Amino acid sequence: MDHLARTPRRLLGGALLAAAVAVATAACGSGSSSSSTSASAAASSGSDSSSSSSAATKSNLSVGYFTGLVAEPETVIGSVSSLAKQTGASIKWIPITAGATALAEMRAGAFDLVAGVGNPPTVAAIANSTPIDVIWAQSFDADGLMVPKSITSPSQLAGKTVGDLEGSSEDYELRGWLSVEGLTKKVTVLGFASEQTAAAAYLAGKLAGAYVEGALEQTLQSKGAHALTNAKAIADLGYPSLDVLVATTQDVKNDPATVQKYVCTEVAATKDLFGPDNKTYFADSANLLGVPASQAVSATAAYLPYYIPISQELHWLSGGASSPILASYEKTALFDKAQGRIPSVPSAATLAAHIDSTSAVNALAGKC
Repeated sequence: MDHLARTPRRLLGGALLAAAVAVATAACGSGSSSSSTSASAAASSGSDSSSSSSAATKSNLSVGYFTGLVAEPETVIGSVSSLAKQTGASIKWIPITAGATALAEMRAGAFDLVAGVGNPPTVAAIANSTPIDVIWAQSFDADGLMVPKSITSPSQLAGKTVGDLEGSSEDYELRGWLSVEGLTKKVTVLGFASEQTAAAAYLAGKLAGAYVEGALEQTLQSKGAHALTNAKAIADLGYPSLDVLVATTQDVKNDPATVQKYVCTEVAATKDLFGPDNKTYFADSANLLGVPASQAVSATAAYLPYYIPISQELHWLSGGASSPILASYEKTALFDKAQGRIPSVPSAATLAAHIDSTSAVNALAGKC
C-alpha cells in the first residue's frame, strides 16, 4: 500500500526509524504496552447555539482528537468556524496520543467526546464499566504486513516471527488474520512499544514481517518489502478495527440535543473530507494537526480510502445481533481478555448497549 500515517496518527519519521534500528540490533520486542497522555494545551472554537433548530443544554464541550499527519472530521470542525458554530457549543479541542488513556480521562470527566478510538481501548473501557457510547464510525486502520519479496503466501510465515504495536488495534487485526489463515500456533507475534521499533527489527533481520503503516510502510517498501495483507483486507475477513467517535453515556441519555448537534456537524465535516474542495479542508486542518499544510494535504489524500463513506455508516453502526461493529467488538473482547486488559468478556448485550446509532440515523435522515 502507498499511504501515509493516520490512525493512531503516529508521526513516523526516518530519523526515529534510524535510531530504532540501532536498538533493534541489540534487542527485539517489548514487554510493555505503549502509553501516552493527553496534551494539556487545547484550542477552542465555536460560539452560541443560534445555528441549530433546538437549543443545546451544554454550552461547552471538551473533545479529544488525534494529532498527526491526517485531517479528520474533528480538525475540519475545529478549523472552520461556521461548522464549529453548528455544534451550538464552545469547543475545547484537546490533542490525545492514546485511546486507552483518553478514555480513562473521559471517565474522570476530562472529555465529553473522544474521536478516533480503536477497538481494544473502546471494548476494554466498556468491559471495565466506563460510561461511554459509540455514536459514529469514522475510519479503518491503514496498516500493511510488510514481508520480503520471497514471501508470497501466508503459509510461508509458519515457524517465523512477525512484529506489531503491542496490544493495539493493529495487534488485534494481525492476530485475527493469523487465526483465519490457521497460523495462530505457527507464527510468533512479537509486540513492540512502537511501530518504529517493529520496523527497525524487521530491517535488522530479526523479524519475517512487520505490521506497520504510513511512512514506515513506505520505508520498508523502498527496502524491498511488500504488503502480504493489509487492514482493509483483514476487515473483509471479519476482523475490522474501527476508529470511532464516543460520547459519555450521561450526555447521550440526558443531553441528546447536544450529542445530536455534534453528530450532525460530524456528518457535514465528513462530507467535506470527500468533497470537491477537500484539499482546502486538509490544509486548514494543519494547525490543529501540528504539521505543515503540504504534509496534511498529501497524507490525508492518501488516507482517504480508509475513511468510512457516509453511505456505509449505518452498515457499520446499526445495532442488533447482525451489526458488524458488534461482531467485531465481541472478537475484540476475547483479544482484550487474552491481553489481560479486562477480567472477563462482556456479553453481546452489554457491548450492544454502548453502541447508539440514534444520532447518526437522525443526522443522515436530515433531522438536524
